[in-house]
Amino acid sequence: MKYISSAFAVMLAGLALTTPVDAKTLRINVTGDPAMMDPITYSEIIAGRVIRNVYEGFTDYTPDGKIINVLAESWTALPGEHGFRFNLRKNVKFHSGRAFTAKDVKYTMEQLAAPDTKAGLGAGYVANIVGVAEVKAGTTKELSGIKIVDDHTIEVRFTKPDVLFPIYPIWFMDSGIVAEKGADWVRTVSAGTGPYKFKEWRRGVHVEIEANKAYWAGSPKIDGIRFLVIPSGDTALSQYEAGELDFLDVQENTLRRVMRDASKQKERHVVPRAQSRYLGMNANVYAPFKDKRVREAISMAINRDAMIRGFYDNAAFQLHGVTTPGVAGYFADLPKPKYDPEGAKKLLAEAGYPGGRGLPPIDITCTAVFKDELTYYANELNRTLGMQVNVNVAERATFIRGMNAGEIAFFPWGWTSGYPDAMYYLQQMWHSKSPYNRGRWSNAKYDALIDEAVGTVDNEKRFALYRQAEMVYIEDMGAAPLPMPANVALIKPNVTNASITPFGFDRFIATEIK
Repeated sequence: MKYISSAFAVMLAGLALTTPVDAKTLRINVTGDPAMMDPITYSEIIAGRVIRNVYEGFTDYTPDGKIINVLAESWTALPGEHGFRFNLRKNVKFHSGRAFTAKDVKYTMEQLAAPDTKAGLGAGYVANIVGVAEVKAGTTKELSGIKIVDDHTIEVRFTKPDVLFPIYPIWFMDSGIVAEKGADWVRTVSAGTGPYKFKEWRRGVHVEIEANKAYWAGSPKIDGIRFLVIPSGDTALSQYEAGELDFLDVQENTLRRVMRDASKQKERHVVPRAQSRYLGMNANVYAPFKDKRVREAISMAINRDAMIRGFYDNAAFQLHGVTTPGVAGYFADLPKPKYDPEGAKKLLAEAGYPGGRGLPPIDITCTAVFKDELTYYANELNRTLGMQVNVNVAERATFIRGMNAGEIAFFPWGWTSGYPDAMYYLQQMWHSKSPYNRGRWSNAKYDALIDEAVGTVDNEKRFALYRQAEMVYIEDMGAAPLPMPANVALIKPNVTNASITPFGFDRFIATEIK
């Protein structure tokens, strides 16, 4: 894997050379409130879009998926051991004004391992560090596998190889923030090193972050960013057209309108989305899903080409397997899902449910943004297979909690890549021990392949293991793959150096409003 370091810092440093006389706040829409605003409990996409501008890790990535060094200037493997020595960037300050040091790196990782912090995605990233079991058990608060060499050098040791560790999005926080602001600090301040810092969160209205004038690579050129909470795609589009938004993240239910509007061609930005979409089928909640033939019949009853035309006006792509184009370890030649209504009926009959008879009624559940999609699935499965599927629109935070707890039987959802390697999908989404395996699919062969891949240094050998694992997933129908919509944004002509990327919003470090 190739890394970029000094060029990034030089480019960012230039941002401090000029400051616009009339700097402004960039206004962007999000579909709901973030589920959290701190880097320890972080586990969902809206929170990530805000937090990524506020917190930083060892590395980050460019809009085209190239890894760049951020808070780690370099790292080397520890000779004869599983682990790395990291050389940290000097002269970096937290939003509090305190210096960023190795102590903060160690503190963050210990918080992610602690049993009482309700850690999110980051808990999985530190799982292989020596001493995690003891911290989780509460017998100690310190990770024995982390050694502070000096303020800007730290060593991290693992119980087994973890070759992708330097690129994991572990966002480091100020170890002194709790002592200064108390346990409820996240409601009033931020504890990162990023180009923006927390300003205000009015639930149901907006989250606002402001420029960090002391940012190590130079202050942003705008005053800040306001993420306006607008659940309706139609409302968001109307607000953009009325000049109340500068950057519109186009929602799926308005894609057709935006794609067909010739007047918006110059403002429209379209990129493939690094998001693995699927129809989850939790056999622990709905017993018929234990039969692979039922899962396969549901997949074969979905006309994905019709969805791409009808829902997305062709601004979507066929997804097969788990991973998406543009990430390391993606294979374009894996078998694509079939649309075969007659074959689906036959499979369902073979499973003991001819014409859907004997299948208990089931809810298909998701948030209001996906209501049209839910209705499509319910109608198609009823028409083709005779399944009684009821549409259930849920409040977003409640829905996510239910999925994470394994309580929702049938749902469409997606997983956006947090770093540009297929492991992010393969491990987080479908390893049986992942808390984000929301469909609760489990396959011992798949798990073994992923466990081996985590410790495989050679890229080609690791990618071969990815491929084998994806084939296991496809053949066992872990979930039904769904079309992958493009990321589409409308950006006002007076906004420059702002972009939508395959991974979502770019960090708005160089953005200007003229």
